[in-house]
Amino acid sequence: MKKLIFLFFSVLIFAKDDFASFVNNINQSYQTYKKNLYQEFNEYKETLNKEFANYKKELSVYWKNPELTTKKVFVEYSKDKKVKKKVDFQKNYVEVAVIAKDSKTAKKKIIKALFTLSKETTKTAFNNNPVLVKVDKKFSNIGVKSNIPRKPLISDVISTDKLIKSAQKDKIQTKPSKIKNTKVYILKVPLPKNTYIIKARSYKSDVFEKSKRFKLPPYLIYGVIQTESSFNPMARSYVPAFGLMQIVPQTAGKDTYKMLYGKAKLLTPSYLYNPSNNILIGSGYLYKLYYQYFKGVKNPLTRLFLTIAAYNTGPGNVACAFNSNRKDYKGRTICYRFKGDYRISKALPKINSMTPKDVYYYLLKNLRYDEAKNYLKRVFKRSLKYKKALETNQI
Repeated sequence: MKKLIFLFFSVLIFAKDDFASFVNNINQSYQTYKKNLYQEFNEYKETLNKEFANYKKELSVYWKNPELTTKKVFVEYSKDKKVKKKVDFQKNYVEVAVIAKDSKTAKKKIIKALFTLSKETTKTAFNNNPVLVKVDKKFSNIGVKSNIPRKPLISDVISTDKLIKSAQKDKIQTKPSKIKNTKVYILKVPLPKNTYIIKARSYKSDVFEKSKRFKLPPYLIYGVIQTESSFNPMARSYVPAFGLMQIVPQTAGKDTYKMLYGKAKLLTPSYLYNPSNNILIGSGYLYKLYYQYFKGVKNPLTRLFLTIAAYNTGPGNVACAFNSNRKDYKGRTICYRFKGDYRISKALPKINSMTPKDVYYYLLKNLRYDEAKNYLKRVFKRSLKYKKALETNQI
């Protein structure tokens, strides 16, 4: 009997040791996975920045101050780099600049560039960008790729005929060129005043589908899109962030993809330049903020204000605004991790004791960064504009 009891406890001890070893292996595997993912994101960012810097250097042979695509402005160059097509979605105009020896040659080049721009889609815009194609290919084995649909760049806003007529009647400007015996010829064409509304219609099916899926008002998604990219489907910032809702692969992209599909993955440019995917990840992140991070906030409108601010500056920085009274010499809120300043749970009593209006103005005063304050104002104001547009069937 004693031998049996001894054997029983021996088995328990070994089983306990085996389980502890199993748990330890799981933890080590997870830490290795996190480390590898972190390294992949860093390599991705470094490669992207390096390739764009090299491309800009190549362009500087032809252009005094080469422009690249930004959040609100789409820029594309011809293969010989002597033709630049530009769409400023924020200031609402199209511009074509060509390097040529005379005005007659320049006009032909401008008309051809306007014609190709009028036919441009998200797919052709991506394929015409040597950096995006190269980076996407390099990280295709470890990242999530996607086909890019032929979504119009500006043909839903202005017709080919109107663009060409502008080239024939509008005055072409000139400025000095870096290339000997040439000039830079520039034509600027305004886009319709209701461009945002037209663009909103173009993405209505995706916005409404994600609005329903994530239980979010469609006008909020529209407000974020206009504020992030002005509906530039090829938007890119230095962070880097991509597309309509400016998804940062390393933060919102990673977290939202994991929420949706169970595993964090690197999202390649081709995935995020698919407008449907971009709106999916952006709306999913809004859902995560509204229904998960700020689930303890009782008032729905208060939660909306917090979600908008957090989309720009992160939920921790929003919590920080309520948890700390310390200011630096510039009047910015100072937070410390060891004091729990970034904990949302710590901020809840104060948030829930305030009216939505009080929370709104409190955030405008106490958010650490002016960018986040302005972002909150713009998204809220624009969301109301799209709410009205939807109610009056403009969209």
